Amino acid sequence: MENVVAVKKKKKKKPVKKKSSGGKGLAAKAKSSGISLATLKKVYKRGQAAYLSSGSRNVPMAAWAMGRVNSFIRGSRKHDTDLRKGAKKKTKKKK
Repeated sequence: MENVVAVKKKKKKKPVKKKSSGGKGLAAKAKSSGISLATLKKVYKRGQAAYLSSGSRNVPMAAWAMGRVNSFIRGSRKHDTDLRKGAKKKTKKKK
């Protein structure tokens, strides 16, 4: 009897898709809220730092940071008050 070795076929890797701005990213939140993207990025980074310093381990870091961004957009005054002063919502000028 001959030894027969089964050969597995390699699966083709699918290309990685970029995240669409379907309403979940920081850019989409900045556009819909009127708060600058740079300010929301700072809030997101602070959310990551808060997670690492004393965050709940039952929630992923990205969710913790995005929750902080959502809280900031809704007007929470618990954190990031220094950024809130400079993050006034953009309004259209009336003629």
